[in-house]
Amino acid sequence: MELNLNNEEAKLDESYYTQGNMAGGIEGILIGNNKMYNEVRSGNWSQTFNTANIDYKIGALDGVRYVQYDQKNVEAVKQDCKEKREFYKEYGTDNPIFAGTFHAMNLPKCFAHEISSKWFNNRPWDLIKLDKKDKILFYAIVNTHYADFVCHPSGRIPIPYNPIIPTK
Repeated sequence: MELNLNNEEAKLDESYYTQGNMAGGIEGILIGNNKMYNEVRSGNWSQTFNTANIDYKIGALDGVRYVQYDQKNVEAVKQDCKEKREFYKEYGTDNPIFAGTFHAMNLPKCFAHEISSKWFNNRPWDLIKLDKKDKILFYAIVNTHYADFVCHPSGRIPIPYNPIIPTK
């Protein structure tokens, strides 16, 4: 991390990611919408969003936050990864003609969220990737449980060592 104005190492506030926007100051914005504000304050609320590939619902039940994903394009992503594995087997991952196009995995968001909730206490990928051990563990979990979404020609994401994956 970089130094701040006081020549101290900047620290990342994980509570922004783990406690949600209410702890981050959005509460003031919600006060203008009395209905939504009262629902959020009560601890029981939900909101649904629909996109082309993902439908998701966020909310809280008795004050416990949740996110539910419904990924619609899982089979298409699997097929894309299979095609990329075949492509990389033929042309290699470091071919100068295709420089900068290699992707070791293409994990759908619903599975990234599932990994985050099962093994990382709901810490999002933005925080997981900052810790080298957690990042390697994440890749090992993908290799073990979600191998269909690995695009590397070997069928496994190359990692420096194989960590012990905790059972959940």
